Amino acid sequence: MVIGTPEQIAPSTEHYERIEMDPMPRSCCYGIFSDDEGEYDYSLHYFRGDPDKRIDFVLVYKEIIEDTESSGENTPIQKTGRELDAKKKRRIFEENLERKGIAVERETYDKNDGSDIKRIVYVKLHGSDKCLFEYAEHLQMKKLLKIDPMRIFRDEYKEETSWFDWKVFSSLHSGERFYKDEIWDEMKNHKISARFEQKKADRFVNFDQPGFFTTSERSYILSYILQETPFQEETKNGQKGDIGIEYLLNDDIYISWFPLHDGPYQIPSIEDKEEDEKVFLNDRQVLSMFWADWGRWFKYQPLNRVRIYFGDTVAMYFAWLGFYTKLLIFPAIVGTLVFAYDVYSVFNNEVIDSVCKESAPVSQVHEQLCPDCDEDCSKTEMEHYCMIFTIANAFNNGGSVFFAVFISFWSAFFLEFWKRYQITLAFLWSKADFKENQEPARPEYAVTCEEDDVRYNPITLRWEPYREQSILKTMTAITVVIITVVVVIITLISIIIYKIAVYTMFQKVSGGNLKPYAQSIASVSGSILQLVAITVLSQVYAWLAEKITLWENYRTETEYQNNLTVKRFIFEFFNYYGSCFYIAFFKGNFAGYPGNYTRLFGIRLDTCGPGGCLGELAENLAIIFLGKQILNNIQELLIPVIKTWWSRKKYNKYQGGRDDKEAIAISMTTPWESDNDLAVQENLFPEYLEMVIQYGFATMFVVAFPVAPLFALLNNIVEIRLDAKKYTELFKRPIPVNCMSIGIWYTILDYMASIAIITNAFVIAFTSDFISQVLWKFDRNDSLAGYVAGHLSVFPEGDCKYWDYRDEHGKPDTYWWKLKAVQFIFVVVFEHFVFSVVRMIDLLIPDIPEKLEALIHLEDSFAREMMKEVIEIDLEKLEEMRNRVAIKKRQRLKYT
Repeated sequence: MVIGTPEQIAPSTEHYERIEMDPMPRSCCYGIFSDDEGEYDYSLHYFRGDPDKRIDFVLVYKEIIEDTESSGENTPIQKTGRELDAKKKRRIFEENLERKGIAVERETYDKNDGSDIKRIVYVKLHGSDKCLFEYAEHLQMKKLLKIDPMRIFRDEYKEETSWFDWKVFSSLHSGERFYKDEIWDEMKNHKISARFEQKKADRFVNFDQPGFFTTSERSYILSYILQETPFQEETKNGQKGDIGIEYLLNDDIYISWFPLHDGPYQIPSIEDKEEDEKVFLNDRQVLSMFWADWGRWFKYQPLNRVRIYFGDTVAMYFAWLGFYTKLLIFPAIVGTLVFAYDVYSVFNNEVIDSVCKESAPVSQVHEQLCPDCDEDCSKTEMEHYCMIFTIANAFNNGGSVFFAVFISFWSAFFLEFWKRYQITLAFLWSKADFKENQEPARPEYAVTCEEDDVRYNPITLRWEPYREQSILKTMTAITVVIITVVVVIITLISIIIYKIAVYTMFQKVSGGNLKPYAQSIASVSGSILQLVAITVLSQVYAWLAEKITLWENYRTETEYQNNLTVKRFIFEFFNYYGSCFYIAFFKGNFAGYPGNYTRLFGIRLDTCGPGGCLGELAENLAIIFLGKQILNNIQELLIPVIKTWWSRKKYNKYQGGRDDKEAIAISMTTPWESDNDLAVQENLFPEYLEMVIQYGFATMFVVAFPVAPLFALLNNIVEIRLDAKKYTELFKRPIPVNCMSIGIWYTILDYMASIAIITNAFVIAFTSDFISQVLWKFDRNDSLAGYVAGHLSVFPEGDCKYWDYRDEHGKPDTYWWKLKAVQFIFVVVFEHFVFSVVRMIDLLIPDIPEKLEALIHLEDSFAREMMKEVIEIDLEKLEEMRNRVAIKKRQRLKYT
């Protein structure tokens, strides 16, 4: 099936002007093409000799066989009890799959490993039409209906809602099919869909055609079957581990499971083709050419084709990432302008001049400051703090306040417009009415339920497994989360102590020559150490959180993923932002003053030095934020490549006798072998976490680092194509999962936007000197002359000064109290004003576009008409089933 004309596909690329594309090579389009690695045969994607059975899924396991010289044959060695048990479970599991209507075919390869030969077995699976129809109905899958009563409404909706997208971002729209935003084109061709029912299959489009289910839908159905199929002869309810591929993988009974890619991703050469000869591309090649290519960085993503190939969750992630990146353009521009103004203000700043220039009217260059450590430390001249003082005061201006307000409003608009875009995608992908209570129970959950642990679902009109969540398990999980947060805090305290030690050491060494740089060295090295600790602790807690959430055993996959996400994010929040909150709001505020310092475990708490902690906060943000982005991109690119290389080396297959001359090398050309060597991406949590943490850095402390949105934008431009390349070329094809939104991540983003408003208010008021300088100018006729001198307090016993507003006895002076009152008033006014406007934005912008809401209700009404007779049948049996369940519960209570 041709899906694009040459002009639509690549009018600017002469080399591919004759390419046409086929989304899924089937038996009707058998053939080979010539690529860089030779001839590729698409018949390998089907069972041997049966072109009607496409390989939907592959399971992999290995066993050891003995090389018997006398017989010249490979025979199984004496099995251990564990190996025999694994073989038995595999046999039962695969027999149960066949009973469900899944065809099984095996491919065997041997690898010589000294005295033994390791056998790698690939189990190829194909779902029959009967099996797919049955489970599609069970999983509430929606398919397109033949009727189309919505054409008039769609045309009107498209004309009204696509104006902003086309006008503002018109440069991104071109005549090329996969370059422009496909969403509005899809609205034009959208048809009504309804939940599939076998009895009414003839009402659905192409129900009798081989391609009725897309490859990702077939993979989704088979993955569910694999997770609910038992591998024991008799399934005992309540006995954990008697069903599901997950347990078999954990016990190494199988070593891998994955759906096949549609073919190679390399683009075939057409140089040796005839002028009128057509070359077909599979979906993977189309995505590699028009999505994962670095040259397409400024073009829209083919989201619909991503969804068809990878499933809803992957497509929704890339839709969100693209939307987030597009809207980052605005804060990136404003932040860059604010940063340029900050840099400009440095060259004409009375406060900075008084610390760094002797020629300043009220110069404090040679003012003696009190020692920074208890022993062997001398007084320090003010000029030694020139660099950190300059960094801090660069952001003490009205531009920072303006940008803090701007980023708060931008966050509100971003979240509101994403909600509208998200529901539009869900409608187009037939997921607008997908609710958690429509989701089937996880097989791991269902097997733990007794026969009477059921409830009637009025949405799905079915009885489903259900039992109350264990309070003990929930409390245990909360305790574990609290303990891990405490570990993060202890790690943070350890790094603080390290910074104090490094600072003290550099104050003393080299005769004091490194003294001016001691603060920066301690801060930078501590931030690098913090980055390393963050990376290590993240890996450890990821494993722990998954184990705890599996033990809690949530009912649906959505509940499982949401709870796992919350656990991990709470930890990561403290892990990544802990040092920033400490520097911004705690460091220096509880350190005391000369003669009365606060100590922790006998060690004096560190201070920020003249100018406050804003400069150190900016350094910390730059190192952790930029360092995290660089490390993540390196990891994302290198780790899959290294894993693939290691897998190919590990499973390099050859077969033959004891004589090397008789060895026959087997090139890895089969799709199941090449796909097995690819790295695995189990879920999208790492991708979302990376972006949400970035969102926090770009909003919560933006006052101290206004170019954070710019670096986020540059990173995301690379991130989209890097992630696309990973999924298209370096990862196994992911197992599709249904979704209608980004899930719990939206709630997390919403909370972080609120935290960002409060954080920026406190950073402006307390961490920076902006309010202090405004108050000083108000009291002294709009002049900052003498500001530094007025900020220095005298310590009589040491004949030195320190940065604070205190009298000779160390008590806060009148100006200190006045400043604190103004700072708190600013925080209250700032956050009330911003929260009020954000709330107004939320009320004025509907979550669902008005005409789209009408389309959703219209589609739902037609679907309900189709479901009418099923409702009548279920209602007749409802009372009978309720009575049976009640009897079972009474019997169980009687014997317990």
